[in-house]
Parts: sequence; structure tokens; C-alpha cells
Amino acid sequence: MNGYAAVPDLLARAGLTTVFGLVGSSNVAWVAHGVQSGRLRFIRVRHEESAVAAAAAFARTTSNVGVATVSRGPGFANTVNALAAAQSAHSPVLLIVGQSPTGKEPVNQNLDQEGIARCLGIGFHHVQRPSELAEAFLSALAAARWNGTPQVLSISEQLPGWQVDTDIADPAPQEPAGPDPAHVSAAVDLLSHATNPLVLAGAGAVLADCRAELMDLAERIGARLTSSLNAHRYFAGHPSDLGVCGTVSSPLAQEHFHRADVVLAVGASLNSYTTGLGSTFPHARVIQCEIDVNQPFRASATDLGLLGDARTTVRAITAEWRRRNLANRPTPAASPTLAEIQAAALKIDLGHDPARGLDPRHVYVALDRLIPQDRTVVVDAGRARHPLPMLLNAPGATRWIESRGYGTIGLGIGATIGAAAADLGTTVLICGDGGFAMGVQDLDAFRLNGLNACLIVINDEQYGSERKYVRAHDLPPQVARQPLPDVVTLAAAFGGTGTVVRDNAGLQRLRLPSHGLHIFDIRTDPEVDTESL
Repeated sequence: MNGYAAVPDLLARAGLTTVFGLVGSSNVAWVAHGVQSGRLRFIRVRHEESAVAAAAAFARTTSNVGVATVSRGPGFANTVNALAAAQSAHSPVLLIVGQSPTGKEPVNQNLDQEGIARCLGIGFHHVQRPSELAEAFLSALAAARWNGTPQVLSISEQLPGWQVDTDIADPAPQEPAGPDPAHVSAAVDLLSHATNPLVLAGAGAVLADCRAELMDLAERIGARLTSSLNAHRYFAGHPSDLGVCGTVSSPLAQEHFHRADVVLAVGASLNSYTTGLGSTFPHARVIQCEIDVNQPFRASATDLGLLGDARTTVRAITAEWRRRNLANRPTPAASPTLAEIQAAALKIDLGHDPARGLDPRHVYVALDRLIPQDRTVVVDAGRARHPLPMLLNAPGATRWIESRGYGTIGLGIGATIGAAAADLGTTVLICGDGGFAMGVQDLDAFRLNGLNACLIVINDEQYGSERKYVRAHDLPPQVARQPLPDVVTLAAAFGGTGTVVRDNAGLQRLRLPSHGLHIFDIRTDPEVDTESL
């Protein structure tokens, strides 16, 4: 078949029929054929960064690989921040680009795309000849699925003129790697003597889909359940779930974390946010299950580091527990409910003055009651998001999307495009005013593609996290102040509606429409330090 027909054919056969992107000379032919033939659904964006952020969110909500495409050179360069965030979050994204550099004159738009990909720690697969296309595609797809590392598929500019055979056999599925039996035995030795065990799931557990196995093991060993921020709400609905673990966990949950004597971490990197630099579970010995040998191990001992697929490893631990005929441990008392966590968080005095605006905590609790339970929550980075995980619910880990990756702001609108394209319940973005402004051009994606979403802008009219730095040096805080334009007018320009909420009465009147684009400018008290919770 023609080269421009081969790419849509490969994608459709892999079950990847939704593509996010911007067209250029290097991808417009195959995108156009995919749309014309009905094999692809093309979600148009206005900035390449948003295409990758959307693909990452779509991957999360659909538990599949997200696909994005942009043009070569400058188009690829515009994806770098979102690719870095996807790499940090282990989001399985396939980015299809044209070849650059091409080695031909003129050299305009040439860029070392492979070098940039390597610097970001993501995969790169180049197709120079027709015979390489199908194999490179399948290789990139397998790599993205293995541990959620984004992959770049670079294709020669000659693609439209090629004749390509896509009828090659799919590679035989690989058996998931299992851990060293001696390490499994050491882990069970430790778990069998634990008095306050804790099971912690990370993004790797979500990718491996081992929720049922982890809950079964927790019930056997008498453990409470928790998750990293990248797996937030993984155990939603389980009575032993403590919610998110680490610096954004609730004070009530932290009391239980501090008492843990053994932590079984599955698919979690155990970074400083999850561990609180050692303060989250200061007295615990740590068992860590990780699939990637290149990731740092933070287990308490060498034989407590279990290298292997998350689901396979958890099943191996359970099998060893059963082989020893160990009795099930008593089930822990019920963990704090969301209502109890909300009430406790609201009692803490953060110096709120209603004259300055709303308290973000009250906003989140009100939203939790207002948004339909069948919801997908997208969260941008920023100061105001700190208490959000303890105050707002979601039905599961695939319905809570963190766009921050390695700590960037501004990817929330792009991620919301991907979540809205998945069309699972009500899609809501929670973002700060700074992050919102960075992605404003892609409000147009909701109009272009007929997507539904509610964007909640927590607006303190400044870059709030930076105020503490200028204040520390007795410098004027006005440099961090940067108010938004009129959001009502802005929303209307993109075919949506806008509402400004300034006080509690306005918050109580708030209603979230189910169709179209709706932006809510929620004016909050800039002096409330939510990061101190």
C-alpha cells in the first residue's frame, strides 16, 4: 500500500484510532488519508505541546498508548516540555514525527531530534526505508507499553511516495518478568513479622493493572493501602485506603503512615514527594518492586528490591505467603473517610480573610459535592493544588490525571483535551491562573473538536509560590502579580461560557453544565498558604 496509507493502517490494527496533533509537511498526507478513510479520529490542537499532553492524558484514561503527531524540527521542539513531563510520569505516548535532520538542502527546520529524545530519556525509532516501517512501529509500541516510557517514531520525508508492506507478524507476547525467588522469600519474611504493614501503589501498578492482586495481598497481611500521587485514587472505595501518600497527604493519613513498620512499594519510584524526604514513614523497612533495572532502588536492603513486572511480583509474594500456610492477619480498622479528611483539613487555621477572596479548601470541598461522581479530574501544577488530593474525589486512578510531570505548569489544558476526548463522565480541570494562561491558545481545541469540559481556574491573580521568595529578601511582591484578562470574554471568543466567582454566595450558586466549554474564574485569597497543610 502507499506509504501515507500505511501509518493509519498500522495504528488502526493496533487499536490506536485517536491521534492528537498539528499537521505539517511531514505528516499531513497520512493524517489526511487516515481521516478520509475513517480509520483515524484526528483531534486538532493549536500547539504541539498540547498534542503530547493530550495523548498522555488519553493514555491514562483509556489504559492504552496515546498517539500524537507533529511536524519535524520546530514542531518537535515545541513538544519537549510535554515529553519530559510524560517521561517523568511514565505515560505511554507514541509521538510520530518527520525526519530531522534530513541531510538535504535547504537545511531549514533541521534539528537533532534523536539527540533531544535521548537527553529526555525517551525512546527513538527512525524509519529510513519502507521495509523498516512496520517493524519500527511495533518496536516503539512495545517499548511504550513495557514501562510507560514515551517513544518517538521518526519517519523519512519520502513516506508518501513509498510502497509499504504492513503485513508482518506481530511479535510474540513476552512473558512478564518475575522477581528473584530468594528476594520474594525475604520480602515475605519481613511482611510476616510486620505489625503495621502498608501497601503503596505507584504508576507502575496502574500500568500493570494489579489493583485486585494488591488488595488481595493487603487483606492477607493486614495492611492498609495508599498510593503515590501518580496513582492517586487507585484504591478508591476500599475501607483500608488512606489516599495519597507523601507531602500532599492528609494529616489524618499521615498519622497512619508514621506508624508503618513495613512498606511494600509496587511500581512507585519513592521520590522525595512520596517519602517526604524520609519523614512519611520514618520507622519502616521498605520492600520495593520495580520493573526497570535502570531506575534507582530505594529498598531497605538489597534482597528487598524485587525486579520484575508489578502484577507478576505481587502474585509471587501472595503465592509464597500461601505456600507457607501463613494465616490472614486481622483487617485494620477502617481508614478515615473523605468526609472526615475534609473536615479535619478545613479546621486548620491558614489565616483566611473572606475580604481577600475564597479559601481554596472550601472551593474544593464545594466542587466535590457539585461535580457528578462519574468524573475525570485533571490537575495542573501550582501552589493552589496542594490540598486538592485530600479534598476532591475521583472514581479511580485512571480518572485522576496529574499533568505536572517533573514539576512543570501549563500542561493542564492540553491534558484536559485528552481526557475530554476519552469522554468518560464529566471532565474537569483544576488549575492556577498562571498555568491556565500558558495554555490559553488551546481553548480552541474544545471548539474545533466539539469536546466538553469545565475549567476551574483557582485565581489568586499572581504567581503565588514566588511571593515567598521575594518576601524573604524584603523585595516588592508586585513582580509576581499578573492578573488574567476578562475570562468571560475569553471563553466566549472560543465558543464557550465564562463565570467569575468572587465569594461564598457565588460558589453556592455554581452549576457545571454538561456540554461545551465552560471556564470558572474562582477568585481566591492570595494569603492562604495551602502548602503548609
